[in-house]
Amino acid sequence: MEDQWRIAPYNTEWITLFDDIGTQLREVLQEQAVRIDHVGSTSIAGLEAKPIIDIQISVVNFEDVFSYKSNIESIGFQLREENPDKTKRYFREIPGERRTHIHVRQAGSFSEQVTLLFRDYLRVHPEDCQRYAEEKHRLMSLYKHDRPKYVEGKGPIVWDIIKLAHIWSQEVGWKPGSSDK
Repeated sequence: MEDQWRIAPYNTEWITLFDDIGTQLREVLQEQAVRIDHVGSTSIAGLEAKPIIDIQISVVNFEDVFSYKSNIESIGFQLREENPDKTKRYFREIPGERRTHIHVRQAGSFSEQVTLLFRDYLRVHPEDCQRYAEEKHRLMSLYKHDRPKYVEGKGPIVWDIIKLAHIWSQEVGWKPGSSDK
């Protein structure tokens, strides 16, 4: 299995990997999923990223975890109950499989919307993509062996980009486009 704890050049294969998993998720979740979206850095053409596919599933009833848990687990993912973020349910691949992060969020929630806004903003602002990539490289060189510090270190640039994305969203009347799946 390739080392996925690194910053890799953009790879068009990431779209195919999302498409395969997204299709499986749509088949097992059907109407339970309002949206299934490719999010995170691998969803932004040209952006260097850790080669880990992030998928956001938006559901109507986030609190009813048992209504979607077994369906997601049936295609090879496990709920990570220890996730401290109460705005999402976090699923990961079963051991030995390619690393994939699945984030289940309440449809229409702030966390769901800001994730989509961040992605959409970076898709049309290459200068901020470049800034973000440079910061990820800097942080990886500092915290290659300390994942929590790497993640924490991204906070300032992420919030700076979210601030810019918020302004942009008002200027263009942004709203989420169609679901990726």
